[in-house]
Amino acid sequence: MDWTRNSFTILDIKPEENFSTFRLLIELKGNLPDTYKESFSKVSKDTYMGIIKVRSSGVIRVLGNYSIINGTVSNDSVVWVVVLNGYTELRKLLRDFIDSKIDVKILKVLKAKPSSIITGRQEQILKIALELGYFDFPRRIRLNELSKKLNISTSTLAEIIRRAERNIIEAFLRERDL
Repeated sequence: MDWTRNSFTILDIKPEENFSTFRLLIELKGNLPDTYKESFSKVSKDTYMGIIKVRSSGVIRVLGNYSIINGTVSNDSVVWVVVLNGYTELRKLLRDFIDSKIDVKILKVLKAKPSSIITGRQEQILKIALELGYFDFPRRIRLNELSKKLNISTSTLAEIIRRAERNIIEAFLRERDL
């Protein structure tokens, strides 16, 4: 793949039953290679989304245990954004990498602000839903199709979207004193 013209973001990692393979939800920007044409959907000009299966690796196995916002791949590195529950979980993540003999570098640690309107997971799902046309009229993707792409149940997805929508609408109205 030509990295000067393409980039991809790993939006989610889910283990298969036996943990020997993992499903990765990928957003690819650029030219879609022919090998991925059947497993990816076009979401906008030069942007595609799809699921690929990969064999288990140390990094995938470790990160599969945590909440990932995304992973951005470039020529010489992969930068992961991971949501952790405090420094104890950060230490556990680092210990998991050390035990797996994987060298990592922490670029930044941010403390989540409690004033956030929606959770990281809700933001991730709303972004994907928006890009795939769930909020278009008419919809380009139905809820059950979106849930399959995200590898979560339809009812769980509906609840996540509804709670996010409610939080966003409440914040919008609160700002306007309505």
